[in-house]
Amino acid sequence: MSKLRYGIVGAGTIARQHAERINARTDTMVAAIADPSEKVRAETVAKFGIPAEYDSYADMLAKENLDCVVVAVPNAFHAPATLAALEAGCNVLCEKPPAMNAGEAKAMWDLAEKKGVRLQFGLNNRFTGEAETAKTYLDSGRLGEIYHSTVQIWRRRGIPGLGSWFTTKAVAGGGALIDIGVHMIDLTHYLMGQPKPIAASAVAHARFGSNPETYNYLSMWGMPVAGGPFDVDDLACALIRFENGASMMIQASWAANTSDGMDLRMMGDKGGIELSPGSYIKIITEDNGFIADITPQYKKPDSFTAQHEHFAACVQDKSLKLRTDGRQGYVLQSILDAIYQSAAEGKEVSISV
Repeated sequence: MSKLRYGIVGAGTIARQHAERINARTDTMVAAIADPSEKVRAETVAKFGIPAEYDSYADMLAKENLDCVVVAVPNAFHAPATLAALEAGCNVLCEKPPAMNAGEAKAMWDLAEKKGVRLQFGLNNRFTGEAETAKTYLDSGRLGEIYHSTVQIWRRRGIPGLGSWFTTKAVAGGGALIDIGVHMIDLTHYLMGQPKPIAASAVAHARFGSNPETYNYLSMWGMPVAGGPFDVDDLACALIRFENGASMMIQASWAANTSDGMDLRMMGDKGGIELSPGSYIKIITEDNGFIADITPQYKKPDSFTAQHEHFAACVQDKSLKLRTDGRQGYVLQSILDAIYQSAAEGKEVSISV
């Protein structure tokens, strides 16, 4: 069987993560890459031996016979690049968040359905060993009905690229919530069985990035841009309500005077789960009449590798169900939109999906 030919839109750090996993497989290859930065593009081409390069993804799509496209560019360009690739008949793996708003995410989902191609989102935390283990327990019914979850991802000082596109609302769509909180919202919603969201009540803060001259940090993901904008959140929290009566509390920060951490707690009427992706999982339950904790032993796959294994399998066999498909991306984006709207308006906002 011939290899699936991939094109990558974007040549930065995340694109390189994808290129490494694609080229490591025997049935897939990176055939081309597109990025307007000649310097960044050249570094990635040299590192992975990519045979073709373009400064425009439109040219790449027109000139290359691609089976799949990975979209790994700033958030504002997710929808345009994905829609172009889908229109060209390519299967697409688009990085998180799905888009800038639910309308864009819906258009992406609709076009993938119309074209009969696969659309997956880069929500790799679903592919961690902890998520896989939790899903097994949850699907067994052993923990009963999950009625509440709390999830948090704290960075003490972790604003990415202060002053760059990361902190520019017009390009990123938001700050800590849409950048890192999105992973935890998605993972929690997935493990809860994806109940229908109906409302969100939220607050958002910008206390550190808005004062770059006094922002004290040790390291920074992404290059800072002196004098650049910061018009996004560096901390956000929300309560999300679901149609089945369940609820979720999310807290996410890029910068806050608290310790770094990431954990998810799910509470069912027969048991619960505590986990941190890539780190640990604990089952909270009762056993033989005693209050008891179970610490499962499980494999810990590389989540990016597992994500690409799943995507390639679903492209090759259309009968397989995508784990993160277009509809799920639309629902996730609708939750994000409602959180930001609620924080801006200071009141609960309904979610219609």
